[in-house]
Amino acid sequence: MMVFLVTAGLVKGVDAGIDENTIYIIKNLNKYEKNIEEMRLLVNNMQNAVDNEKKYGGDYRHQEALDTIIEINSEIERLKFYNGFTNVRGPGIMLSVSDNIDDTIDLDIMERIVHDVDIVVLLNDLKAAGAEAIEINRKRITNISEVVCAGPLIKVNGEVIPAPFLIRAIGDIEELYNAVTEEGTYAYELKNTYGMDVDVRMSYNMSLREYSNNSNIEYASVINEGVE
Repeated sequence: MMVFLVTAGLVKGVDAGIDENTIYIIKNLNKYEKNIEEMRLLVNNMQNAVDNEKKYGGDYRHQEALDTIIEINSEIERLKFYNGFTNVRGPGIMLSVSDNIDDTIDLDIMERIVHDVDIVVLLNDLKAAGAEAIEINRKRITNISEVVCAGPLIKVNGEVIPAPFLIRAIGDIEELYNAVTEEGTYAYELKNTYGMDVDVRMSYNMSLREYSNNSNIEYASVINEGVE
């Protein structure tokens, strides 16, 4: 299971060594992700080869090549799904979170604001509950998404988004709902201890758009297994 990692300091009163200025990065690269385009090219080349050979017979070889193409295409689609590069539809929940604007509650101003670390913890809770696809304010969360503090705003996938933050997650509705409503959960504490405006709704048919940003891998490269 993919888990969003947080390098941070104060998670709503829980000391985790978090520095408020730290950038929180969700980063868990899939080693095949870089090769998706190469795999597409391979499929196209193989398809062209099959088309050419059809002129000269060899039905067995054609079928064997076609089976390989189908298998590769299936793998490409699987990788695209798990890395957020496909539009998806299914049941899930919508979780809206925004700052506490109630002045009657005696809290420090920083405790009233939704921080990037709060969003990351909520994402972790949803992933732990089995979420198969997640987005924030229509920004799809992938293995290489970033949730970064940008003053009073939050930056996701390099784009600034304002509150309220609408997190939509597809998965088992009951599991996802319980992960953000049960007493003791992080979302529950945001609402009941820190007065955040937290609203959770179920949906039996929601759609999430694919990740549309360009992600360039500059330093990591794929190696053959066993090579040091």
